[in-house]
Amino acid sequence: MSSLRKVGVLLGQPRLYLLPRSTDEPENRRAPDPRWPALIGLLVTVLLVLGCLLLIHVLGRASRLQDCVMSGRTNCAPIDPASADGR
Repeated sequence: MSSLRKVGVLLGQPRLYLLPRSTDEPENRRAPDPRWPALIGLLVTVLLVLGCLLLIHVLGRASRLQDCVMSGRTNCAPIDPASADGR
């Protein structure tokens, strides 16, 4: 009997499902948790959305700068509000 099983037996019944169970006993075979693939898919989706939002922001800023340059202006850099009051 493994030490984790001994701890499980000492803590009482029903079995603690947080402890890993041995798969050598046919009645104790664990089915894989179906939530892990869903959580991984959700994480990938969130990362893709955040990446797309970052890309939209960067491309929008570059587009505004290119529009300013294409209109013939020479001072297209953004103005820092702290240095705009001349102090």
